[in-house]
Amino acid sequence: MSLEPTLRLARSGELYPSCILHGADDAVRRAAALALARTLLCGRPVAERPCGDCNHCRRITWDEAAGGLFHPDFQVLERDLRTSTSVDAARTFLRGAQVTPFEARGQVFVVATAESLTAEAANAFLKSLEEPHTGSPRHFLLLAPSQFDLLPTLRSRSLAVYLGGGESTDAAALEELAEPLGEAVDGYLKSGNRMDLFAIAGVLQAAGGWQDPRSRRPWELAAAAVTGVSRRGDLSADQRRRFLGLAEDLLTGPDMRVRGIQPQRILEGFVHARLDA
Repeated sequence: MSLEPTLRLARSGELYPSCILHGADDAVRRAAALALARTLLCGRPVAERPCGDCNHCRRITWDEAAGGLFHPDFQVLERDLRTSTSVDAARTFLRGAQVTPFEARGQVFVVATAESLTAEAANAFLKSLEEPHTGSPRHFLLLAPSQFDLLPTLRSRSLAVYLGGGESTDAAALEELAEPLGEAVDGYLKSGNRMDLFAIAGVLQAAGGWQDPRSRRPWELAAAAVTGVSRRGDLSADQRRRFLGLAEDLLTGPDMRVRGIQPQRILEGFVHARLDA
């Protein structure tokens, strides 16, 4: 679902208790969270929400831009550790969800970097989602580059709201990768030898950028390059489907990477699973 129909659900009071705002970049995700929070808590009639200037709307903002403004029913959890959001921070944050709203008709809780939640922290949120507040509306907005950065259990209990693609893939890097990848694909198509699949994975790995296990950029580059291969005119319909499937798999790579699996193993596994006829 996109943002506009999600805002309509928020206006009518029909929004799912938990939403994953994914895609685009951090600034877009935060702006979308603010728009949803203001819509959910705005004091004006339904058709006018969010008005942007009522007592609630004006005070819903990020701390660094608040200028002294604060809304007790709008809370944001930022990452507390260098690479993750701890279970202690999550539990402290969730205490606010155990009380009734202070001023507004409901509450909004935003996790600014939901992809950084540890497994224990994610499970703490899951428990809150499974125990809905009976007295007043309570909404959780989980912000992440991709919905697949979150645990499957959280995804299954949340409405995924796609905000669009992130930064465009580096055209120069994509062009540089296209030739060696094409040669590796040619070698496999000619020989049919599964050992040549290692060469395809090796070319994708050689593009680099794997140092940060949380980075999606190398996976997006690899997926874009493989998608380019799928457009070749010398491929059969089945081969095109296989390459497109490989591109889709590559976009889920970061989820495996943060579990400590090395990129070489992930790439080789994806390539062999999709292309080994």
